[in-house]
Amino acid sequence: MPSVVATIKVKDDKIEEAKAFLSNLARETLAKEEGTLVYTAHQRKDDPTVFVFYEKYADDAAFAIHGENLKAHGAGFGSILAGAPDIVFLDEI
Repeated sequence: MPSVVATIKVKDDKIEEAKAFLSNLARETLAKEEGTLVYTAHQRKDDPTVFVFYEKYADDAAFAIHGENLKAHGAGFGSILAGAPDIVFLDEI
């Protein structure tokens, strides 16, 4: 099963907007993407501008579908991000 840990840093003045956007994105993703098994957003306690997603997909096809669906949210990400996301791809063992 493919998994992802994605870390994003948001602009200092966009923390509350990011929390709303990312929590809504997580709910929407789980509701609409059958092959997305886990899609959970976390906020770091020691740095509230950093958010970490843990994601797990049924298979590579489900991960590809998520990637396509995520493109529709580009503007939302663009307004809050303070740099490029750090994406780590994992395989469950």
